[in-house]
Amino acid sequence: MPYSRNRKRNYRKAAPAAAIRHIAERAELSRRFGGIDREIEQIFLSLSPGELERLFQRYGQSYGDKPEAYAREAYPKWQSGKVKMSGQTAARLLELLPPYLSPEKRFDLVKQLRSRHFQRKSVRLQSTPANWRTDLIKPIQELVASSGLFQLPEDLKETASWLADGDTAAAHRLLAAAEQEEAAIRVIYIDEELRRIESMMRDIDTTRRVSHTLRLPQGDITLNVELPARTLMQKLTGWLR
Repeated sequence: MPYSRNRKRNYRKAAPAAAIRHIAERAELSRRFGGIDREIEQIFLSLSPGELERLFQRYGQSYGDKPEAYAREAYPKWQSGKVKMSGQTAARLLELLPPYLSPEKRFDLVKQLRSRHFQRKSVRLQSTPANWRTDLIKPIQELVASSGLFQLPEDLKETASWLADGDTAAAHRLLAAAEQEEAAIRVIYIDEELRRIESMMRDIDTTRRVSHTLRLPQGDITLNVELPARTLMQKLTGWLR
């Protein structure tokens, strides 16, 4: 009986320690993959049977028969969510994943990586019906310029290279393409937003105030335009009309 109690006590001590270790490993994995590890894990769990078989074979060649057998047995539980993949196992398996990523998926993941680590800004702008367009130009230009100056941290550039299957030049091309796509979308979006604000301005004599937020990839610009309060004479004139 004492032995049984000691064994239970030791198990209770070991369980939290293992949980803490798994949490730390998962946090390290997330840091290593720049926060897109969950998306990458889902790609792994969605591989076709043929792709999965080839990946498991490569996994066994790299880490041995026992880890491969464990991964094969645990895979259905990972898929169903009954068991969470440990940080170490996920890191090993995902390291082998790039050859199974389509060009479109690589591009999407690089865009996510870039977006998650770009420091967005928030700008509030007070203007008038006559000057709102001119006043918007500067903050828009500043936000757009910040996008062109953005660089991924060095450790995350390795993640981008991993997504490109170790090809650093290809990783740079993916990042450049992501910025170009963002720029093209931005131009269309800004033009549409300016037309929307113009439409709102046509009613400002009635509404007395316009407030609108432009949501750009680089940050938000909230424009507030308000007419001066009407004098008593103006109010009387309006009522008489």
